[in-house]
Amino acid sequence: MKYNFFLLPLFFLISITACEGPMGPEGPPGPEELPTSFEFEAELVSQNQFEFCSNIPGQIEVFNADVILAYALEDYIEDDDLEVWRQIPITEFNDRGTLLFDFDYTLLDVCIFLVADYQLTNGDEFDRVLIRAVHVPSVFLSQEQSGNIKNAETFRDLETMLGVDIQPKLKSMKR
Repeated sequence: MKYNFFLLPLFFLISITACEGPMGPEGPPGPEELPTSFEFEAELVSQNQFEFCSNIPGQIEVFNADVILAYALEDYIEDDDLEVWRQIPITEFNDRGTLLFDFDYTLLDVCIFLVADYQLTNGDEFDRVLIRAVHVPSVFLSQEQSGNIKNAETFRDLETMLGVDIQPKLKSMKR
């Protein structure tokens, strides 16, 4: 009888851990590659015609469909240990006109530059601006998919065309 006393909890433990519920549907595939960011300091001074380029790190492979976003460190709030980033382009209106802090990119580099509707001078220089560039992987939608999507009339049509399961989250709105 002693053995039955010890075997009963063991049997119960095995029986509840061995049970599995019904298998649900497979979820949509996750992204093949996550966005990646890198930082560099840009010097926008008259000596480099207010343009600074940085190579994209070798471990980041950029394809034609991908995009690069750029942000400038605008402020640091020491009390909260928070960085404040502003997305580029940044437009500044001053007493001489309009100054645009902008960027462009290729598959190899990111360039930060200033453009103004007035002659840039030493007073317009930015020295050691911390830039965060974000590589966002993407794929082009084929012409056929693009045309079909325009004809989608329901979520189900869109799901079928894209090959994914769309689950809208609706919340009741109270007024």
